[in-house]
Amino acid sequence: MTLLAAVAFVYQLPSTFFPHVEGPAWLNWLAFAVLYMVYATVSLPFDVWAGYWLPCHHQRACRLLPVYLGTLFRAESAQFAVMTLSAVALLEAGRRWGAAGTLAAYAGAQAVLVLAHRRLARYLGMNARPMPFGQWLPAAGWNLASLALVLRLPWCGSATVHQLVETLLGCALLSLPGYWLLRRLSRGSAGAMLYLSWAGFGLFSRITPERLGLPEGWLAPEAGRPAHWARKELAASQITST
Repeated sequence: MTLLAAVAFVYQLPSTFFPHVEGPAWLNWLAFAVLYMVYATVSLPFDVWAGYWLPCHHQRACRLLPVYLGTLFRAESAQFAVMTLSAVALLEAGRRWGAAGTLAAYAGAQAVLVLAHRRLARYLGMNARPMPFGQWLPAAGWNLASLALVLRLPWCGSATVHQLVETLLGCALLSLPGYWLLRRLSRGSAGAMLYLSWAGFGLFSRITPERLGLPEGWLAPEAGRPAHWARKELAASQITST
C-alpha cells in the first residue's frame, strides 16, 4: 500500500484519472467514492487474511465468515461516508477560500470525528473509553501540519479533484512517520491520529497490527478485541491448560 501510494504521489497519477475542472458536488463525491471502492478492494484480501483466517487457524477465535464480512462491510460503510463527505467538504472549502479554507474544513471534520467517536464505536459493536483531550490534540495537530505542508508543494492543492487526491496521498504518506513518532509518546495519540486521518482519506488508518482486518479496532488501540473473541480465546486457553 505504501509503495502504491508513493508511486501515485511522485508520478502525480491522480492527474491522469481524476477531473481537472470544476464540477457539481455530486460528481466530485462520485469520484471520491470510486477512489474509496478501489482502496477497499485492494485492502479486502489482507483484511480477510489478517482478521479472519489467521485468528481462526492460530488463535482458535473463529467467527462465521458471513458474520465477519458483515462487520467488515458495516465498518467500511461508516469509513466510506466519512472519507468521501470529508473530501467533498475539503474540496469545496479549498475552491472558495484556498488553503486556509481547506485547513479549516479539515480541523472541523476532525472535531466532528472526536465528537462522534463513541457513537461510531457503538455502531461497530465495541465499548470505547473516553480519550483524554491531551491524546486527541497531538493527533489532530500532526494531521493538520501534514496537510499544511503538502498544500505548499507546487503540484498539490485543493481547487480540483485531482489536486486534492494528490494532496491526500501526501498526507497519507506523512501519517506513517507520524504514527511511529506518536506511538513512542502515547499509543492513544497514535491510534487517535489514524482515526482522525479518516477526515483526510487516511489510506493507512486501518493497516497497523491492531487494526488490520479487525474493524472493532479501527478507532483506537485501547478498544481491544471484541468481547466474543476474548471469550473464545479464554476458553481455548483453559482447554489447553487442562
